Amino acid sequence: MSIAVSAVVRPSSGVRLLHAGFCCAAIASSACCDGRLGAALCVAGGLAALLCGRKKAKASRLDVFDVGQLRLTVYQQSGGAHAAVPVTLLGGSTLWPRLLLLRLGRVGGPVVALLVLPGTVEEAAFRPLALACRAISARGAEPER
Repeated sequence: MSIAVSAVVRPSSGVRLLHAGFCCAAIASSACCDGRLGAALCVAGGLAALLCGRKKAKASRLDVFDVGQLRLTVYQQSGGAHAAVPVTLLGGSTLWPRLLLLRLGRVGGPVVALLVLPGTVEEAAFRPLALACRAISARGAEPER
């Protein structure tokens, strides 16, 4: 069985909406705080989290080859793409049936966390991608970083 698959992973609008809801709940919790300092900290924390989460999420393309190699391409806002970077699937990745949280890294480079939900990739690409990631994870240990 071939594990070769290619999928474009788009940012999840549901996760962004959930993040905004939690930030609004933190701001609203200031009404229940005793004293001005507690209320001010709740509002400041909620606003800081809301502003930090506003960064524009980027789409990326994950290519899995037959031999188990992974290549990650991150798309720019202008519609172009960065160069494809070979990455490895690191330990600590979460491979659940309806959620993939992939820790991808390269030697000497930063670790990238890629959230893959059924709604963030094409419907026909999620299952093959999940199976390919499980096959790569089962093949062996991660290389030294």
